Amino acid sequence: MQKLILSLMILLLSPLTVFADGADISVHKDTVISESFYIYYKVDSTDINPTYLQNKENIAHIRNYLKNSPRIDSITIYAWASPEGGYRRNAWLSKERAKTAKRFLLETVADSSRLNSGKINISPLAENWAGLEQIVSERYTRHDREKVLRIIRDRSIGDETRKWRLQQLDNGYTWTLLKRRYMPELRAATWICVWAEVIDPLPKVKQQSVQAIPVEDKGVIPAQPIAMTLEPFRPAPLFAVRTNLLVPALNIGAEVPIDDRWSVSADYYYPWIWPSKTNRNCFELLGWSAEGRYWFGKDRTAADRLQGHSAGVYAAAGYYDFEKNFRGMQGEFFSTGLDYTYSMPIGRTRRANLEFTIAVGYIRSWGRTYNVPGEYGDLYPDEGTVIWDYFGPTKAAVSLVVPIFRKEDRR
Repeated sequence: MQKLILSLMILLLSPLTVFADGADISVHKDTVISESFYIYYKVDSTDINPTYLQNKENIAHIRNYLKNSPRIDSITIYAWASPEGGYRRNAWLSKERAKTAKRFLLETVADSSRLNSGKINISPLAENWAGLEQIVSERYTRHDREKVLRIIRDRSIGDETRKWRLQQLDNGYTWTLLKRRYMPELRAATWICVWAEVIDPLPKVKQQSVQAIPVEDKGVIPAQPIAMTLEPFRPAPLFAVRTNLLVPALNIGAEVPIDDRWSVSADYYYPWIWPSKTNRNCFELLGWSAEGRYWFGKDRTAADRLQGHSAGVYAAAGYYDFEKNFRGMQGEFFSTGLDYTYSMPIGRTRRANLEFTIAVGYIRSWGRTYNVPGEYGDLYPDEGTVIWDYFGPTKAAVSLVVPIFRKEDRR
C-alpha cells in the first residue's frame, strides 16, 4: 500500500523521471518509478506496426525496460481513437488497441511471475477530445483558433454536435486540416503507463522527456507534445491554373505564390471566334496579361495561399479584329490598372477555388478601320490609324482555379 501511494504521488505531483540520451539510470533498491511509453496505430487499425512512426524505437525501449525490471508492480494502458468517425467505431478501436497493447506486453515478458494479465489494467477512452484541445491550444495558429477551442470546450453540446460544428468552419477546411495534421497523434497512439520496482543498475537507454499526465474530470488523459517522425501536413499550393468562365475554354492562366501574402500570375486569352466564311462578321482577340497580387488577412499561413481577398496591379497587351456587316477594325491595345479579387474554396476538399475579379484602369488602342465589298470579298483597309484612350472598368472574371499541391503526407 505504501508503494502504491508513493507511485501515485510521483505520477500526479511531479514530472516523470527524465533520462538524457545515453545517461545511466541508477536508483536505489525499493524505489518506485514510473515511465510512459507510446505505441502508434495506423488509421482504423488495431494492429501494432513496428515500422510506423516511432514504434521501432519505442518498442525497443519498452522491451529493454521490461527485461531489466526485476519486478513489475503494475501497468495501466490508456488507448484512444481520434474524434473523426463515429463514436461507436472509435470506442471499439480504442478498446481493441488497448487489448493489442496488453497482448504485446504479455508476449514481451513471458515470465508470468514477473508480469501476468492481472497486473495489466486497460482503460480504453474512445475519442481523445482533451488531447485535441491541448494540441490546438499549443500548436494551431490559424485565424479561427479561438472558434475551434470554443467548440471543443463547450460542455453543453454532445460530441456529434461538436464534430458537426467543427466541420462547418471555413467551408470544411479547418476539419480537414485538423484530421491530416494533428489527429494522427490521437488516433494512432496507445499510451502505456508503467510502474515498476527496479534495482541499480539498469542498462543505458534512450528515452524522450515525458511529463506527468494529469487526469481530467472525464477520465481522459490529454495528449502531450510528442517528438514524431510525422511531417506536418501543409496543403500549400506550388501554383494554380485557372480559366475565366465568362470566356469558357478560350483562356488559360497560372498563378504562383511567392509567400503567404504575395503572388504573381499570367493569363492568355484567345477568343478567336465568329470567323464567318463570307467575311461578313468576325470576333478575333489575342491577349496576354501579367499581374502581382497582395493577399489580405491576419495570421495567414501557407495553407491560406491563393485564397481570400487580394488587390493587384496588372498589365496587358494584345491585338484584335472586330467586324460586323462587312465593316470592321483591326488593331493593337495596351492596358494597365488595379483589380480586386476574392477567391473561395469549392466544397470541403478544397481541391478547386472559385475566383471573382473586377478591375479598373487605362486602355490605349491603335486601330485601323476596313471594309469588305461583299460576301467572300477581300479586306480593304481605310487610310490612317485611330488612336483612342479609355479610363474605367477594364476587366471582369469569374474563374475556376485548380491549385497544384506539393506531395502530401497521407500516413
